[in-house]
Amino acid sequence: MKILVFNGSPKRDKSDTMHIEYCTGCFSCMLNGGSCICDDDMKKILKEIPESDLLIFSFPLYVYGMLASMKAMVDRLLPLASMEMREVDGSYRHVERTDLSHLKYVMISGCGFPNSRNNFESAVAQFIKLFPENHTVITIPESPMFNAPEAAPVTAPRLELVMEAGKQYAEKLCIPEEILAEIRTPMIPEEEYARIVNQC
Repeated sequence: MKILVFNGSPKRDKSDTMHIEYCTGCFSCMLNGGSCICDDDMKKILKEIPESDLLIFSFPLYVYGMLASMKAMVDRLLPLASMEMREVDGSYRHVERTDLSHLKYVMISGCGFPNSRNNFESAVAQFIKLFPENHTVITIPESPMFNAPEAAPVTAPRLELVMEAGKQYAEKLCIPEEILAEIRTPMIPEEEYARIVNQC
């Protein structure tokens, strides 16, 4: 299985992120056989996507959605589609140039809020709209705790659970809902987490 991972975690000067220009919305890619006017690293990504079996999108939640660098990359997926439109389940979608039906998609997102409710919904909705089939979504509240060594007594069991989710996915290409639901729950009580953060 070939896995392509898009890591949206910003590291500033230490980042090894590929250079990707913003989409100009010129539609040249859709009119000219999938060729984009931007000469950057996106060409390599667009070549690798159809050759992959699984795409993993990992990013921190920024203002209830993807951060700008990952959204820029997602915008640049346009060359994979044509100008032709087709109605699917009540809305219209551009027809893919290449058969991508074999692809599976995983979204992994953490946030600094104490719960998953009313925080991840817009990011999840966009992800499912982009990839309506073969998708799995993992959302993790209180994720800054993973960077605090003193929080290890509560973060270590959660990391083990996430690793179990990965193992289940590797074996069965799905994760049981009970594991996903537990990952979505706060590691410490919401009020306690908010109190600790507010004291920083």
